[in-house]
Amino acid sequence: MRASTSKILLQIITATQLCACANMLPSAKQTVTAPWTDFDGAKSSYDQIIPFVTTMQTVRKLGFDPYKTANMKVLNQAQVVNAVLPSPLQSPATIPKGISDCMRMQDGCVGYLMEPSKIDQKREGNFLLDFLNFKRNTVTTGWKFSALIVVIDGTVVYKQWDGQPKIETTDARTNPLGPLQSMGETLKVSP
Repeated sequence: MRASTSKILLQIITATQLCACANMLPSAKQTVTAPWTDFDGAKSSYDQIIPFVTTMQTVRKLGFDPYKTANMKVLNQAQVVNAVLPSPLQSPATIPKGISDCMRMQDGCVGYLMEPSKIDQKREGNFLLDFLNFKRNTVTTGWKFSALIVVIDGTVVYKQWDGQPKIETTDARTNPLGPLQSMGETLKVSP
C-alpha cells in the first residue's frame, strides 16, 4: 500500500512540475542586423538625412551603407519608382521632385532600402496544455523600421520611411480535442 501511495504522489509531483515549467515552452527571435538597437535609434539617423543636401558619404556614416550594413537592398530606377508611386499614370504635379528626377536619370538613379527589426516570439502558459496542443499562447514583441533613400550622383534626392515602434501581439489558440484536433485533417478522404 505504501509503495502505491508513494508512486501516485511521485506522479502528481512530476505532473505538477511539468505543468508549471513555462520555461520549457518554445520561443523564437528574429533580428535583422543593423547598427541600431531600437526603433528610435533608426528613426533618429534617418531624420538627419535631408533631400538635395545630404551626400552619400554622410548617409554611410549614419549607418545606411549598402556595402557594410547587412540586409540592405540596392534598387534600380524602375524598382524605386514602383516602390514610391501607387500608379505610374499620375499627374506630373503629384510626383515628388526627387522621384521625377529619378525617372529622368534612369540608370543614374539608385535606391537603398533597409528594414531593420527585432521580433521576439515567446509561448506562455501551461507547458502540458501547450505540449498536448490544447491551448497555445504566443506573445510577439519588438519593433520594425523601413527606410528608402534615393540617390542621384551621390546626393540624396528623396527619402521615405514607415515602421512600427512597438509591436505587441498575443495569438491565443484553443483546440478542445488537443492532439486529436489535427488528426481530423489527416483522415480526410481525398477525391
